[in-house]
Amino acid sequence: MENGANAWEFVPTDENVGVVVRNCTELEFPGGEQSLIANLQFPNEQRVYYFEVRLDSLPESTNVAVGVAMRGYPPLRMAGWAKNSVAYHSIDGHAYYSHPLNVCRQSIGSTHTSDTVGVGWRPNSGKMFFAINGAIVCHIRTPWARKRLYPIVSADGPCSLNVNVGARAFVLSYANMRHWSLASTEGARPPPPMYQNVSDSVLLEATPRVPEYPGDPGRPHYPPAYDNSRHIPKETAISIEDNGNDFGVIEVEDLDSRCPSSSSASNLLDDTASLDNVPIILRRDSSDSLASAPQRPAESHRH
Repeated sequence: MENGANAWEFVPTDENVGVVVRNCTELEFPGGEQSLIANLQFPNEQRVYYFEVRLDSLPESTNVAVGVAMRGYPPLRMAGWAKNSVAYHSIDGHAYYSHPLNVCRQSIGSTHTSDTVGVGWRPNSGKMFFAINGAIVCHIRTPWARKRLYPIVSADGPCSLNVNVGARAFVLSYANMRHWSLASTEGARPPPPMYQNVSDSVLLEATPRVPEYPGDPGRPHYPPAYDNSRHIPKETAISIEDNGNDFGVIEVEDLDSRCPSSSSASNLLDDTASLDNVPIILRRDSSDSLASAPQRPAESHRH
């Protein structure tokens, strides 16, 4: 669930008159037989699910029913007294199954103001149990294995109730250790959506523009990248001129600073790894002695 335990909510129908719901799970009944069913069903991923109802204000003449039911339960009928429902009733301590005269468990224990009633549901087997003030008091077997059941709360008089589906710790400590809540406290929200257009980002607007090519007018000044072996700038052009020697003198010219520097040709040409990806320009003098190779003498032909 994206919203965790906050996704569960008890929403009054049009037939529920005077029922007030605060913060999704705080219920106030004005009187008369009325029931509120949760908007979400029990999940089917765990072996056991559990929720609790705290009786904040319960007069002695008011009967509160807490249990499970299927969707479409009559909103003006106490839980456990109509078809497809099982509920515990606080006034007599009995558990009813789908009929007012069908008592499946007797004398579980009556409850009063500030007591807590818990309901546990096992979706794989269809079994359920009730707990009072943190103690399990009875187990009930139903034919509803893998059925869609919902938490339900009913009352026939004025009262104030507070439902806990996992937003806080349960009174039943075993339910906390086994993580029997209907959902986690915070939920698992998805990550925020990605930007459809990166140009709309405020961070990119405040960031200096990245240079697209060397010599870009808006490009900030960056130091030239150096080779690790000989510390020769990679953005250089090497010109070779003939000065009468065997190899001549190599002039290294930086394209950025345009500051010539000279070194021995034999030392640079021996280390060919440092001259990778460097454009070489051959300059020829007037005699063109470097470019032109010595000509072989013409062979005389015998006639």
